[in-house]
Amino acid sequence: MATYSTVLGLKLNQLSDPFELSDFVANWDILDASPGTFICTSVSRPSWGTSQAGRMIFMTDLKQLSYWTGTAWADLRDAVPTFAGGTYLDVKCNPGSSGTFNILTFTTPRPCSMAIFASATYNYPNNKTQDVYQSVMFDGVQQYLGYREQIRMSPTGGDSGVAAGTNAASVAQIPALSAGQHKIGMQVQVGTYNTPITLIGVKVVAMISLYQSGNSL
Repeated sequence: MATYSTVLGLKLNQLSDPFELSDFVANWDILDASPGTFICTSVSRPSWGTSQAGRMIFMTDLKQLSYWTGTAWADLRDAVPTFAGGTYLDVKCNPGSSGTFNILTFTTPRPCSMAIFASATYNYPNNKTQDVYQSVMFDGVQQYLGYREQIRMSPTGGDSGVAAGTNAASVAQIPALSAGQHKIGMQVQVGTYNTPITLIGVKVVAMISLYQSGNSL
């Protein structure tokens, strides 16, 4: 009695079974529909037809997988790898306040992990003192990673009323990110010294990679 292979379901005849051409053709049809990955280079990759849509190749010179759309080759890394955004805010932040500002809304086409780099610029009176705590927000959640950036704005004696500028950078990592729309923002917490500061603007760059369980910073 014939049996069937576990993975592809090929018919496995016993030696005592009569030869049936239909069995032979059916097995070849299954094999033709499951060709596996074609090995080539970026120069020698084939040009197929619409019936080969979905077939994959591995290019040995680029160490890269691509798939055939039916009309062209598409890189398996064709999901946008980076997102960037910037916002001019010019917002006054009072002592003791905590403000959250949305900087970038984007959509990831696949699950991934993400590294986020953010830079903010502040103005403050040059003859005053203030502390500012800055951290990345992701989908409304503050990303500490065990530490938030602190900026100490220290006075310059005799320099009254001149607005000075300072920059601060923050980083964050999201180890497991679902496909879909997400938001990156900045949270600014101002210290209790009697001095307001002005958040001039924020720039953000976010980079995605393939997700693997256990990713960590």
